[in-house]
Amino acid sequence: MYHNYSPERLEKKAEEILKTYMDGALLLKPQAMDVDHFAEFYCEATIDFAYLSKDGLTLGLTCFQDGKLIVWDETRSNPKPIDVEKGWIFIDKDVLEYEIEGRVRFTIIHECSHYILHPRFYYKKPGTEIPRIQCTVYRIEDWSQRPPMSDEDQREWQANRLGAALIMPAITVKMLMAERLGISVNELTPVYVSDIFIQGMADVYQVSKSAMRNRLRDLDLLLQ
Repeated sequence: MYHNYSPERLEKKAEEILKTYMDGALLLKPQAMDVDHFAEFYCEATIDFAYLSKDGLTLGLTCFQDGKLIVWDETRSNPKPIDVEKGWIFIDKDVLEYEIEGRVRFTIIHECSHYILHPRFYYKKPGTEIPRIQCTVYRIEDWSQRPPMSDEDQREWQANRLGAALIMPAITVKMLMAERLGISVNELTPVYVSDIFIQGMADVYQVSKSAMRNRLRDLDLLLQ
C-alpha cells in the first residue's frame, strides 16, 4: 500500500526533500533546522497553538481538510469549536509553555511528516467530521518498531522516522560524529559514547538527547 515505507525508503525521501529545500543547505554542515520555516515554505502549512485534548496527552494535530475542530479552554474542561483549514498544524499550548529539550521542534517536524506522507489516507478517512491525525505524548520521539504494528502505529513510526531524518540528516550527523571522535566519516563504526557526548550532538540540532540517541541507533553508530 502507499503508506508502506521501509527505513531505507524514508531515509532516501528525507534526503530528496532536503536537496530541494533551501538548495540543500541542511546537507552541507551540522545545524539546526528552522522547523517553522520548513512547515510554512516547504509544506505550505500553518502552525497554530491550542489546548488539543481534555487529558493533555495530545501534543500535535494535523488537519487534512477545512472544517471545524474541537479544542479546549485553558482549564481543559470546556470544549469549543474553531474553524480550521487544510494544512493547519496545531501544537498543544502546554508543550510550548513547558518546553522540554526541543519537544516543540520535534513535534512540528513529526506533524510535517504526516502531512508529507499521509494526506491521501486522511483526506477521505471515513467516520470523521474533519480528517485529521492526533499525536499523543507516547508517540512523539519514539520510533522503535514493536511488531505486530497496527496501521496507526505504522503511520506514527513513519512520521517519527521521516521527521528524525529531516531534522537530523544522516550525512551531517555522520560528519558531526566523526569530527567529535577525531576520525574520518569513512572510519565510523558503532561505538559506545557517553550521555554527555550524545547531549552535545543533540544541542547542535536542538533536539532532545533521547531523539539523538535514537537517531544514532538508526544510523548504526551506537553499540547497543
